[in-house]
Amino acid sequence: MAAVTIPELSDQDYRKLTAKALTRSVDMSMEMSMESMEIITMSVDKHQATKNYEAAAQLIKTTMDKKFGAAWHCVIGEGFGFEITYQAKNMVYVYYGSIGIL
Repeated sequence: MAAVTIPELSDQDYRKLTAKALTRSVDMSMEMSMESMEIITMSVDKHQATKNYEAAAQLIKTTMDKKFGAAWHCVIGEGFGFEITYQAKNMVYVYYGSIGIL
């Protein structure tokens, strides 16, 4: 039997493989939720290395506006609390690593 070798992964590569958004609260259809999670993951991955959360939030907002219609808002941060009202079937709150995305 041949020996199986496991390639060494850098810390950054390991995080990419194991990183997954943890959904806290969702009020939207399953299809819309899956598309939103893809948009959020792509945006945060793109800007997480520089911790440019403002650019990530702007990218999420503009992409959601184009895909699902105007009037989306996005908040990203490492420590925040909130109490909001929102349009039914148009809210998602997730954690991605150490940041929260609303």
